[in-house]
Amino acid sequence: MLDLIFSFAYGVLHMNLRDPHDIPFALPLVFSALLGFIMGFVILQFIGNENKRDKESQD
Repeated sequence: MLDLIFSFAYGVLHMNLRDPHDIPFALPLVFSALLGFIMGFVILQFIGNENKRDKESQD
């Protein structure tokens, strides 16, 4: 599974993620920022849906 992920990343980013000298310095920071944004967006969507259900059940 890890090889599959690395092969997709190599195809998109054109860098060998197994070689630490080929990875740009800020790439882990960018990946963590994107992952945090996606997770935060999903969590906020769930909170928004719960608030809608609460308002509908009160009416």
